[in-house]
Amino acid sequence: MPVYKLKAKRQYGDMPGGYEFQVASSTFPTPNAQDIEKEIARLGFNKQAQSYKSSGNWDIVKVS
Repeated sequence: MPVYKLKAKRQYGDMPGGYEFQVASSTFPTPNAQDIEKEIARLGFNKQAQSYKSSGNWDIVKVS
């Protein structure tokens, strides 16, 4: 399963701009929104941050 590194383009809810995290997702070339939302929630960020689940909100690099 591909792993992607995501970087917030700006502040999203209580997530600061520039924050980076990784998401494993079975979709290519970008992770799907549900996988992004689950990882944001797992990291403990609020519902507002979770609403930025669209891959267009992130700088995305495929790690593996």
